[in-house]
Amino acid sequence: MAKFYKKVSWIGGLAAVGFAGFKMYQRVSAIAKLSKSLPEFLNNVYGEKPKVNINMNLVSVTISVGFNQDIVDDNQDIQYTVIEYIEDFYPALSKIKLNVDVFPVNVFETSSHGSCCEDDCDDDYDDDLEDEEEEEKK
Repeated sequence: MAKFYKKVSWIGGLAAVGFAGFKMYQRVSAIAKLSKSLPEFLNNVYGEKPKVNINMNLVSVTISVGFNQDIVDDNQDIQYTVIEYIEDFYPALSKIKLNVDVFPVNVFETSSHGSCCEDDCDDDYDDDLEDEEEEEKK
């Protein structure tokens, strides 16, 4: 009789782990699809493609959406729009805790070189490349 209970407990444990793994797979695949479709949806609604960052842990999902300051000021319902979109199209995510943060994105003017920070450029790169070419010729 003890063998029977042992087998039933093993089967029940494996079924519980399998079910939890399947639910986690559904959440991860829904987040992968959401990361592709949410920026496009918000672009259609507000006319600007936002910066979207999605973080997930076991019990909650945090979504950060960044728009230009003008759009954030004009539309106070961005957070509710995102939540409604997720509840309508991603029911696997609507059952867990959702945190939606809306923040303004600063737009930097680019310099004449096309990069926003000249300090990040390595000025010695061309010199190093020329030195390597000379060493290869020898």
